Amino acid sequence: MGMICITYVLKIPLYGRIRRIILAGAASGMVSCLLLLFGGYSIYRWLSLFVVAPAAVYFATDARIGVIKLFGLSVFVTVLSGGVVYALDSLLSADASLICTGGFVITYMILKTWCERSNESRRLYRVTIMENKKRVYVTALYDSGNLLKKQPENIPVHIAGARVFDIAGDDKEYINVPYKSLGNENGCLKACFFDTMVVENKGKKKILHNVLIGKASENLLTNSAYDMILNEAVFGDSKEIKDSPFWKKQNG
Repeated sequence: MGMICITYVLKIPLYGRIRRIILAGAASGMVSCLLLLFGGYSIYRWLSLFVVAPAAVYFATDARIGVIKLFGLSVFVTVLSGGVVYALDSLLSADASLICTGGFVITYMILKTWCERSNESRRLYRVTIMENKKRVYVTALYDSGNLLKKQPENIPVHIAGARVFDIAGDDKEYINVPYKSLGNENGCLKACFFDTMVVENKGKKKILHNVLIGKASENLLTNSAYDMILNEAVFGDSKEIKDSPFWKKQNG
């Protein structure tokens, strides 16, 4: 429950991460059971809350945000879900599996509402990037301040972390895009074109072809909740659609 809720709150794509979440949940559950059996209820309660659960979240999420924030979020979700389960148990005194299922649903709904409002203010989107039948899933920040464009063609440049470029291949041709920023008057960004980029938000999808993505410096996206910074022009160059034949074809 905690793994799924926290992954959703951080808006981390589940693609390719299911095994990590299952392993983290299973391992933390096993450790918690051992603590309860051999250490007593008090030891189980406090160590599970402040050590076991945060460690599992750290493993499952790759520490996308700072350790202190990750720790606080883990404790918050654990307390919230536990409180909901306890309240349902006191109210209904029903079967334990039913109580836990209801607790998960209610906790998820609470976090979903809160998360959507938070993500809307931060403008986070799920993005799929495709190249040569390979794909990578990332969380992207829409930044109206990213006005970088390759001249003279005036092509918008998005910025992404290193793992996006793992699907590019060794023979990919890179170009240098000059830029200016605070403290750097003569910067140069390595960038290359990718076949397709799909931007998703609230069930809607926007598909762009032949997109130019620059490789971010190592420390730019470190310990952040997103892997990519979208150019401000991303929502001005193509039609927003809910269900594309191209998307259906790519996903079988």
